[in-house]
Amino acid sequence: MLWWPRSGPRVNLRPADLGAALRAGLGRWAAPLVQAFQDESATIEQRLFRGLTLVTGLLAILVVVPLNYPQRLPAFVNLSVCGFGVLALGLYRATFRGYYGMKLLFFIHVGNLDLIWFGNAGSQGSVAMFFFAAAMYLVIFFKGSTRWWLLGLDLANWVALLTVEQLHPEWVWPFPNREARLLDLITGFMLSTLVCVLILWVVLSAYHRERERLSASLTALRASEDRFRSLVMHAPIPLCVANLDGRLDYVNRSFVETLGYAAEDLPDLGTCLEKACPDPGQQAQALAQWRQVAEQPTVQGAFVPPTEYQVVCKDGRALPLEVQAAIIGDQCLVMLTDLSERRRSEAAMRQSQKLESLGVLAGGIAHDFNNLLSAMQGNLNLAQMNLAPEAASGPYLEHLDDTIRKAAGLTRQMLAYSGKGHFVVEPLSLNHLVAEITNLLTVSISKKVRLNYNLAAGLPVIEADPAQVQQVVMNLVTNASEAIGEESGAITIETSLRRIEAPEKETVFSGQPVVPGDYVTLRVADTGCGMEPGVLTRIFDPFFSTKSSGRGLGLSAMLGILRGHGAAIEIHSEAGQGSDFQVHFPASRASLPAVGGAVPTRRTGRFQGKVLLADDEADLRLSFRDILEHLGFEVVSAQDGFEAVQLFQPGEFVLVFMDLTMPRMDGREAFLQMRSRDSEVKVILISGYSEQEAIDSKQALRPTAFIQKPFNLQLLVSVLEQVLG
Repeated sequence: MLWWPRSGPRVNLRPADLGAALRAGLGRWAAPLVQAFQDESATIEQRLFRGLTLVTGLLAILVVVPLNYPQRLPAFVNLSVCGFGVLALGLYRATFRGYYGMKLLFFIHVGNLDLIWFGNAGSQGSVAMFFFAAAMYLVIFFKGSTRWWLLGLDLANWVALLTVEQLHPEWVWPFPNREARLLDLITGFMLSTLVCVLILWVVLSAYHRERERLSASLTALRASEDRFRSLVMHAPIPLCVANLDGRLDYVNRSFVETLGYAAEDLPDLGTCLEKACPDPGQQAQALAQWRQVAEQPTVQGAFVPPTEYQVVCKDGRALPLEVQAAIIGDQCLVMLTDLSERRRSEAAMRQSQKLESLGVLAGGIAHDFNNLLSAMQGNLNLAQMNLAPEAASGPYLEHLDDTIRKAAGLTRQMLAYSGKGHFVVEPLSLNHLVAEITNLLTVSISKKVRLNYNLAAGLPVIEADPAQVQQVVMNLVTNASEAIGEESGAITIETSLRRIEAPEKETVFSGQPVVPGDYVTLRVADTGCGMEPGVLTRIFDPFFSTKSSGRGLGLSAMLGILRGHGAAIEIHSEAGQGSDFQVHFPASRASLPAVGGAVPTRRTGRFQGKVLLADDEADLRLSFRDILEHLGFEVVSAQDGFEAVQLFQPGEFVLVFMDLTMPRMDGREAFLQMRSRDSEVKVILISGYSEQEAIDSKQALRPTAFIQKPFNLQLLVSVLEQVLG
């Protein structure tokens, strides 16, 4: 309500302010009604019941009772209507505590109509109209037999009232005048119509809201189905949906691309097994597993354990597939995993493990072989030093020295292959290197194959590791020989000088580390079977081979060697026309190292002082002792590092000559203990491994010098002069 304050200035309300105040007041009064009909936490029936109890209770008390006074109805009629209104409002409040007395409201309503029937002119009054509202109430709020029983009760009650009225008309309280009757009909019609309209409004509003919600749900469902279908269609693994009877309903794109079959190609389980799984044993296994799946109780999301099958594709290819499924309702989602790549990876892993084992074996053999070569080299140098200058056996010993040097190169190559050594790049002549391995090439190929050499004179040197380049040549020649096979043929080995221009870098040598300039070219051409284009594109793939059992490093390893040297390769081959490999090494301006002089002979006393020698190999220890004594040293020998540490005294030895790999205590530990006792001691460490592999920088080993076995006398004397001055 509106009022002005009792004191203070008078407030003049404008019409707009008064309208806003009225709307606000009506809004506060209508808020409970709106809340009753729009509470989304309640069902439609519960919202409708809550609204009806509120509206009918308020109408009975605030509208019906005041309108009854002009009609001069009996007092018990107003008391009954007022009591009905109070009970209806009580049921409205009970709904907020979770109690919905729908049947109770019906009986209260019918009881109230029975009480006011005779006081409101009976069938002549408007009370009969409210029986139709009660019938609509029953149709909306009740279902099944309850609805029909209550409708029957409502109808029987109305018929009984009419019957009693006919038998006892004197019980009916008539209208006092015509105006009262007209007012009763108008108010009764309006109120009953209002109640019916209210019911229909709530029902239709709820219907439209549910329809919109259903439409939104259907739209979301269609979007979800489209999204799921798109995910399944574009899934990277083959998927198919099958009924429990084995009929395929759907296959995705990956299924068709992998197997070649569409859904119509495999109409039933029998056809599917006949086409894709022809092996009888696998067919029986698949049938048994499928029956087990079909017979077990349907469990949403149950998984079928994965099983491997050899599946035949539509084009005849055989693929190893892992088949697993998930039961979804009365259908089965089948997922296929192509195991081909996994098999290749496993094979590559096994091959890698074999190569690793072979590398470990090669490293061990190379280390032991280095010790033998060191003993041979030492005894050879001793023989040369004690040989007369013009002795007839001198050239033979020089040939033996050259052979030991080549054998040492092979052991370094084996160590590098095993990961225990590093190649050393040095200036070398490609022609000289090819000439050195002529005999080795001849015995490595078929006797029916002829080797033709065409080595250009005056070629620049290249900077490379000799052992690696030798292996490249060997690999190319042996591959060429195997391409010729058992037939007669020829292999041409040719060297030349070539200049590679910038345009060729982007065309002929695309993707290779080529810098425009001069290159020394090694060409190996054969008259063999040649290569198909498909083979030619894969020859550098790891573990790819057209041979039943590969030999050598393989072209993939050879490519790594060439890249490490900044070299490029060019290949021309056609099936039946032979192959032509051209390897281009960057030309260098460096000069070839000068050939070392003759071994000093019969020269003793060049050095002096006491040397501590430690090596676990008796032959090596004896050879090194004789050489060091021949050079003028007094030698004290130890069998291992532990004995060397016991013999070591600070200031007693001018030099410690010690192997790294020994039992009980190795050279590293012995060196560290000696250095801790005498920081000025000079130590030369020797090993069959390279310095990078033998001396770990993390262990803070800083020997005075390092020599890799085997070594000749010239190198030993040079190192001793550097160490001792």
